[in-house]
Amino acid sequence: MKPITVWTSAAFAVCAAYAVETKLWKQSEAADFEKGKIERLALSSDGRLALAPAWKRVADAETSYVWALLPLPGGAALAGSGDGKVLRIDAQGKAAVAADLGSGAVHALAAAPGGAVYAALSPEGKIFRIGADGKPVLHAQIEPRYVWALIAEPDGSLYAATGDPGRVLRIAPGGAVSVFFDAGESHVRSLIRGPQATLIAGTEPGGVVLRIDAKGQGFVLHQTAKREVTALASAADGTVYAAAVGMRRPPAPAAAPQAPPPQPAQQQAAAQQPQQPQQQVQAQRAPAAAPPPAIGIAAQAAGSDIYRIAPDGEPRLIWSSNTAVVYALALDAQGALIAGTGAEGVLYRIDTPSAYTTLVRAEPQQITAFAAAPGGGLLAATANPGMVFRLGPENEKSGSLESEVLDAGAFTYWGRLRHEAETNGGRVRIETRSGNVEDPNRNWSAWQEVAAASGERIASPPARFLQFRAVLEAAPNGASPQLKLVEAAYQPKNLAPVIEKIEITPFNYRFPAAGASLSASKNITLPGLGQAAQRRQGGASQPAATESGSVTMNYEKGWIGVRWRALDPNNDSMEARIEIRGEGEREWKLLKDELRESRYSWDSTAFADGRYRLRIRLSDKPDNYPGRELTAQMESEDFLIDNTPPEIAELSARAEGNRIVARFRVKDALSALQYAEVSVNGGDWMDAEPTTKITDSPLHEYEVTLPKPAGSEFVIAVRAADERDNVAVRKVLLR
Repeated sequence: MKPITVWTSAAFAVCAAYAVETKLWKQSEAADFEKGKIERLALSSDGRLALAPAWKRVADAETSYVWALLPLPGGAALAGSGDGKVLRIDAQGKAAVAADLGSGAVHALAAAPGGAVYAALSPEGKIFRIGADGKPVLHAQIEPRYVWALIAEPDGSLYAATGDPGRVLRIAPGGAVSVFFDAGESHVRSLIRGPQATLIAGTEPGGVVLRIDAKGQGFVLHQTAKREVTALASAADGTVYAAAVGMRRPPAPAAAPQAPPPQPAQQQAAAQQPQQPQQQVQAQRAPAAAPPPAIGIAAQAAGSDIYRIAPDGEPRLIWSSNTAVVYALALDAQGALIAGTGAEGVLYRIDTPSAYTTLVRAEPQQITAFAAAPGGGLLAATANPGMVFRLGPENEKSGSLESEVLDAGAFTYWGRLRHEAETNGGRVRIETRSGNVEDPNRNWSAWQEVAAASGERIASPPARFLQFRAVLEAAPNGASPQLKLVEAAYQPKNLAPVIEKIEITPFNYRFPAAGASLSASKNITLPGLGQAAQRRQGGASQPAATESGSVTMNYEKGWIGVRWRALDPNNDSMEARIEIRGEGEREWKLLKDELRESRYSWDSTAFADGRYRLRIRLSDKPDNYPGRELTAQMESEDFLIDNTPPEIAELSARAEGNRIVARFRVKDALSALQYAEVSVNGGDWMDAEPTTKITDSPLHEYEVTLPKPAGSEFVIAVRAADERDNVAVRKVLLR
């Protein structure tokens, strides 16, 4: 075996130094593992696989959307649906309609004192109180159309985050509504409790995160780079996490200065008296936005950001995606930040500002809401379809990765497979299978474990394609192993070169030497040699054919050339041996050996006229050990060497009045004639037409009538050439 080449990812390109050698297929990056099929495993951004938190379906809500969740004592939960219903899901996962609020969507739920529940219906701008008997009673009809979040206070009052316009309303236990804070935005999209009796709000379209104190005074903690703050979460130490999505619209040109938003005292007064003209202007300037979380194409195209706002107010971007749309944030029992996204239903754990872990790729397209579950897990609501799942806190018992398929490019021998893992009391098992078609489900070998007892050698049969499966099993205490690397050695079998076509080039032309410029003499350009056989396109290591492009040749009398199209299935370098044999000869004579190019020219004047053949023998010796090389050979078609000029015979001339009549015959032994010309007394050459009217054979007779110049002695010269540019000249004297 030649020196080993290490590929740092699933790289299948052929090594430039040696094509048939031991290679390593190495998978250790997150991008490598993501190309495979991952089941019940979590994948960190630094390329570690571990058992994922258990992901179990709690209930099928039998609706397209579930937008809100509210845990209940005893393990039950309420879910707000997209069709105006509040569903009750018992501890066994059975879902039933607890209340039907009518047309709209339930985006917000909150627990009320005494076991009642508040539910908000959008875009109706209605807040209902659902008692223990399950009957909904309209608690408040508000001016804004949308309610995105509800926070219930112990005294029975509510804070409501609204949209169109974007405000935080305070709703008294009796249902009286007042404006607690006017954000001056289209929507207050998210709302959570903050430290020290504050509220944290996220807005749209400005993408602002605000802190609102107990007096309704707002302070911007951070303006994100996105349009809409869809989700918020807070830690016990006062840290705030904010998810923002969408592309922020450029600000419209201001026609006139805009007054600042009203102060808290003005807001409280506004709830008790008609709206002032300035407030009306603000309401008109706040356009009605499309209701989130029905996030549009612009939001998805712009992706999402997650920010960490420290207790001292410092904001920091800790996660970003160009494609995922974050709908929900929550902290798990260990205090780690969990993000639920669409449009592929992926749950992420944000580990550090530079690392994250993909926990779950759910079947539903969106993860829309989180809520705490008994025992330390999280409930997750989904959309498309609407379901409720439970995440953790325990890990899955086992999980697996089916890797992408390795295409070695040719029939290949498999070597040693090794992996790097931390078992943590669990187990990592690696299996392989192989085949000769791309689809591993079409008559491949069965999965076979790579056993340490056999030196971790791959037992799958030699073939072109290989795939591995890694199975991770939890320790008895539930701890998960971690898989960091899988590396397989392989060596394609050496295959012989293939000669597809041999072409003898036009006579009297030669290929220019490497690096030489073309001369100013007449040149010809040969097109690329056509492909003789249709080969499979794509794949890991498609062999590159020689002589695939056009080539220009210099005119050089007496020279002839050959070129060939060939390939090596292993992409080995090739060298050629060229031999020549004349008609009637038994043995091949060496013309050129150890030639690395796929073309050659030589001076044919050293060979007698006649018909010849070339034999091209190609070897992949340069890229293989001595004695391990393979060869291929092919003979050319017959070709003619002809360096002898034609014969001019029976040349005569006579005078007839003021004219001279010349007669002659031209014959060539091997080639057809190209032209004949006549000159009198060294004058210009004049074309001579054969008696057959067309020049198309090795023998022609000519009778040419020429003007008779002054004088009594005339020299008539005849020049004739064959198609190989061999020229003969003869003269006759007329007195």
